[in-house]
Amino acid sequence: MNRLNFVHIVCLIGIVVSFSVIASPACIAEEKTGTLSGVVLDMKGKPISGFSISLSPIFQISKTDAKGAFTFTDIPAGRVQILIPVQPFIENEKPVFNPEPDDQIVSIKIGDITIYQDRHPPFGGTTFSVNPGSHFKNIVVTVRPRMRIRAKVIFKDGKPLTNTSIRLIVQSNGTSSSGVTTDFEGHFVHYLDDDDIETPYIVSVKYKGLSAKSERFQLEENGRYDDLVLTLDGNASATVATQSARPRESLPNILRKLTGTPKPSDKPAPVQPPAQPGRVSTSSSKTTTEIRPSVPAEKIQRSGKKNTWAVNPMNGHAYKKIRCGSLKDAKNRAAAEGASLVAINDAAEQKWLLGLFGNHLYWIGLSDAEKEGEWVWQNGEPLTYTNWGDKHSFPRSTLSSEEKDSAVMTFVNGQWHAVGPGDLLWRTTRYAILEKADVSDSSPAEEE
Repeated sequence: MNRLNFVHIVCLIGIVVSFSVIASPACIAEEKTGTLSGVVLDMKGKPISGFSISLSPIFQISKTDAKGAFTFTDIPAGRVQILIPVQPFIENEKPVFNPEPDDQIVSIKIGDITIYQDRHPPFGGTTFSVNPGSHFKNIVVTVRPRMRIRAKVIFKDGKPLTNTSIRLIVQSNGTSSSGVTTDFEGHFVHYLDDDDIETPYIVSVKYKGLSAKSERFQLEENGRYDDLVLTLDGNASATVATQSARPRESLPNILRKLTGTPKPSDKPAPVQPPAQPGRVSTSSSKTTTEIRPSVPAEKIQRSGKKNTWAVNPMNGHAYKKIRCGSLKDAKNRAAAEGASLVAINDAAEQKWLLGLFGNHLYWIGLSDAEKEGEWVWQNGEPLTYTNWGDKHSFPRSTLSSEEKDSAVMTFVNGQWHAVGPGDLLWRTTRYAILEKADVSDSSPAEEE
């Protein structure tokens, strides 16, 4: 080999090595991140342009194009969640700031797998585990406007009550109270989690001794009522200082007044079944759980706003909250849907149910009707977890423990209570949670 050829070979090797050194960091960087892309559709399957979605916790926001498509790039390895960010909506050609998202995610589809969501995150959200180099493609995010009531508060003389915090009371299946703040025109927005478009509502507000109350009304077909006007029974000059807070009444006394139940005599409380060891407190520490999309679309069907199944990604079971007239009605409706009343097997499932469906009185599938004191689940699952409440949390029952063969989950930290015909909780429980277990459990495939 002559000297000229040797020099050429050495130079060529040097150039190749140089390019390898320069290119290597870029390759490593690409392997440490992933991508996620798809389309946003409305309930009719039409793409939505100009719609913003975000990816938490990396704070990326993507705005859909004319075809409803979105893309997230450079996603670091870890868990991420698709959210709808808070953004103003347009009213009378003016942007109106809203502290909550005005839309909610209905479902997220990855390949042949669809995960339905009843509520906007942090409850009901879907978490993706992004590995280095992962590429999730063709994700379909279906969204819809959230159910809401939008009202304007004015004084008796017609002047709006602007930029002011007031007390809001909403009556429907139950009564809820919260604080809201009016905007620069006197409007406020209240979102509804009940998802029942046929429920009538009555809305009241209170402000410095003044109050206003609406007539009974129903939401429009789009699940909204945006033209409510609440007229206070006085003018701004007539407002008085808020009276000092009265001593709080106990929950049993409040329930007695609402239901007309007479105060029980001071006699010893009936003995509870041996299987009720008293209140079982659950851990308040936050736990991290792997969430995997797990239910094929054909398994769980949506048939309108009131018939939504939600999937617990920890066990792959599907759940639905229903309104019912009685325990018998709840069982009949469960059987008609190939389901059963819910069986709660651990503290994580209990916490998930409360986060998804909220605090109400619910019928659950627990009974000791076959053998006194031996509580079993309707669907045949073994009793591995209990959350019995303190027997004095509610008005004392005149029934013996042998007469209380069913159970409800209450709005007090989801505690369970044994009930029987004639009990206060028996008469007032009008919701139930259904559960389906016959769903497949498979993870979505990633497209490389």
